[in-house]
Amino acid sequence: MRIAVCDDDKLCREKIINLLWEYKRIKQDLSLSLSAFSSADELLNSIDECGRFDLYILDVIMPEISGIQLGSALRMSGDEGMIIYLTTSPEFAVDSYAVEAFYYLLKPIDTISLFQCLDKAADCFFRNQKNVITVRTSNSVRIVPVHSICYAERVSRRICYHISDGTVINSATFNGTFQNTVAPLLEHGEILLVGSSFAVNMNYVTEITRRDLIIAGERRIAIPRGKYEEYKTEWADYWLNGRTL
Repeated sequence: MRIAVCDDDKLCREKIINLLWEYKRIKQDLSLSLSAFSSADELLNSIDECGRFDLYILDVIMPEISGIQLGSALRMSGDEGMIIYLTTSPEFAVDSYAVEAFYYLLKPIDTISLFQCLDKAADCFFRNQKNVITVRTSNSVRIVPVHSICYAERVSRRICYHISDGTVINSATFNGTFQNTVAPLLEHGEILLVGSSFAVNMNYVTEITRRDLIIAGERRIAIPRGKYEEYKTEWADYWLNGRTL
């Protein structure tokens, strides 16, 4: 789990890092990578060069770019990393919800409270690690969270993964059937195989007609003849009993 600490106060930043190293020593089975930054710009530049982090521990009150503004910038870029806010005042708690902060801790940092928060973050991290698929593209390998995939479709000899933020990930060419190729995706309960060319995330299905599945109120995917009742039942059962998003 990659953790970034961003706090303009050197003493506070060093204290947090020392506590994280202590936490890592106690949790010997947990692999942690720690990085410290003194400003939002420094952290954002690091992300551009080295990639995103799994957990951000951010001071709220920092010069130029506050922790709340930094969190907003991360979310605007599509970063889904967990955010823990640190501050001397509870007045920013409501603002932290706007960027879907994972937790909010008051300074001075209490060791027990921090470690309990890290336990919850680690549990969440490992759960999320199980809910990803690997997509091979023409020049890389991508790790894609299943919950972010609206649907996958076969286009010639490639699979196009349509992501909730509007982007599309195109796989490398494949041999064999569509169903076999997307088998790792179909292992997840929210994914419905539609015909021979589509795998649809039922979290994003907003309506089913006798002709189409409607994705996020816009995209229509044709239902194969005779499959309407089956798909309608699976979708209804999922939303009533198994929805996970």
